[in-house]
Amino acid sequence: MPSENREIGGRGATPHRGKLSIVGIGPGPAALRTKAASSAILSADCVVGYRPYLELISDLLPGKAVYSSGMGREVERVKAAVDLMERGSVALVSSGDANVYGMAGLGLEMAPRPEDVEVIAGVTSFTAAACRAGLFFKERVAAVSLSNLLTPWPDIEARLRLAGEMNMPVALYNPRSRKRDWQLLRALELLGSRDVLIARNVGREGEEIFWSTTEKLAKEEGLRERIDMFTLLILSGRGAFLGRATAGQAALNLVGIGPGNPDGLTFEAEEALRSCDKIFGANRYLDLIAGCSPAEKVAHSGPFPERMAARMAEAQAVARTGGLACILTGGDPSIFSSGWRIMDGATTPVHICPGVSAFSTVAARAGAPLVNDFALLSSPCEEAARLAAAGYALAVYNVRGEEISPLLQGVDPNRPVALAQDVARNGESILVLSAGDLLAARPSGHRFTLLLASKNSHIREGRIITKRGYDSKYSY
Repeated sequence: MPSENREIGGRGATPHRGKLSIVGIGPGPAALRTKAASSAILSADCVVGYRPYLELISDLLPGKAVYSSGMGREVERVKAAVDLMERGSVALVSSGDANVYGMAGLGLEMAPRPEDVEVIAGVTSFTAAACRAGLFFKERVAAVSLSNLLTPWPDIEARLRLAGEMNMPVALYNPRSRKRDWQLLRALELLGSRDVLIARNVGREGEEIFWSTTEKLAKEEGLRERIDMFTLLILSGRGAFLGRATAGQAALNLVGIGPGNPDGLTFEAEEALRSCDKIFGANRYLDLIAGCSPAEKVAHSGPFPERMAARMAEAQAVARTGGLACILTGGDPSIFSSGWRIMDGATTPVHICPGVSAFSTVAARAGAPLVNDFALLSSPCEEAARLAAAGYALAVYNVRGEEISPLLQGVDPNRPVALAQDVARNGESILVLSAGDLLAARPSGHRFTLLLASKNSHIREGRIITKRGYDSKYSY
């Protein structure tokens, strides 16, 4: 048990300022935490968080000074975390990923010095749900919160309408609460006829994951009443692919290894790699996990589709003969990975291990660019400007230097951006600057990830600080 467990408000003081780690703990189960998240909490002197989230990490809290509060007291939690830095190092806990409707923005906004703050990326709830269901996003996906507590509803509606027009897959956070139920019906109307994945308590006790349709959800009040603030919805759309996945143990595992640093592996991924007989993947992925498993490691050569088919065929052969096989993807399998091509050839269910997405890691390095509604694009496209104009933050993968100028056409030159390459790997580089300065710099190269922050963002001491709207509700 923790050595202290206090309601927020008490203070102790020693003349020493420590580091603040804003830690994404994943959607709930210990298996979906990363080693980096656990290490940050274990090494902290004080841990601050929302009471139910602290219960999810109770195994990490013995010997810690623990400070908790209830729902709606985010500002108080961050104030407490900042004050506690006088006592030593502090971990401020955020469920899922700290940059996805999490505490990264508010923590960086209220910290006296951003250089004293570290944001630790975690597995996001919507990608964990997608992996459970075997759902892959090949081209694009948007995340929108239906809570209008901090974001004006007209802004939310404009983003939903645009996502509907573009037939973009959409993850809906905060879909319904006791006092707020009409927004879900309006969102279903704006997004049109779709299949809907309903995921509640992902990875936690009482998990429910099942498919429905927007029409059925709009028609059946009883079905809507099963949806609460612990539920998220994922609406299918252009480029979505559904494979055969199982939530339980399987002889064949598709493993997201995160962006590259072994500390970014989840414990589930680490266990799968340690216990399997053969691991299949690209040489660069096999090299990254070389010290994580004694299993035989196999790479394939040849044209891309053929390599994917060969991996699945050989992995299934291992599984059929009683062995355990893993196939690696970078980042998270559901986000723009080769996983869907591999799953397309699966004849048996595959267990999919979520990973920390590349966009999460870049965002954590840059600060807090994505804590409001955002869209992910697998490559540059003409629709990026429309998404940015509607107020989405953007993460665009596979950008070449010459594509940056068209992507930023019409964007406010003062809007913060981050341009990253090989984050969490050897040769990592990341620039945080304004859109105007990036255009003037004319960078050359390829395989960049470009992050365009939300409109209500600014740069302080080299970090992107994004306001979620707490300043309109609270005084701080």
